[in-house]
Amino acid sequence: MQALSDQIQASLCGTATPPLIEDLQTTGFMNIDPTPPSIDVYPGDPSQDALTFGTQNNEFSFVVRARVTTADHEAGQKLLLSMMDPGSTTSVARAIKSDKTLGSKVSALSVAGPSGFGIFNDRNGEGSYLGCTWTVRVMP
Repeated sequence: MQALSDQIQASLCGTATPPLIEDLQTTGFMNIDPTPPSIDVYPGDPSQDALTFGTQNNEFSFVVRARVTTADHEAGQKLLLSMMDPGSTTSVARAIKSDKTLGSKVSALSVAGPSGFGIFNDRNGEGSYLGCTWTVRVMP
């Protein structure tokens, strides 16, 4: 999960000045208390599927979730749309696919999505974030 998060961070914020997405927070785990814009990576449901008999040949599924603030809902929607656009320089799918081996940590990966817009409540239940998700399947 961390390798996937690191790859997204490097692709969207790496060497560009200014970064493609200002102040992007990425985490290789489910981020309960994000500071938007935020991308987190966590196990999908189901998190594993057997490719063949035995436990050594499982395919792993991860959710990549992007969230933006709703304080300036128009700016947040524009940013989220650019992250969803496969032709955009800020495309999350493009960032994921930039190295399909995650630095030689896996043999291959595939990306499905993005989902449509969704509302994600904050930890306290007092506010919300606008977001979407991608599903990344990883082959060891």
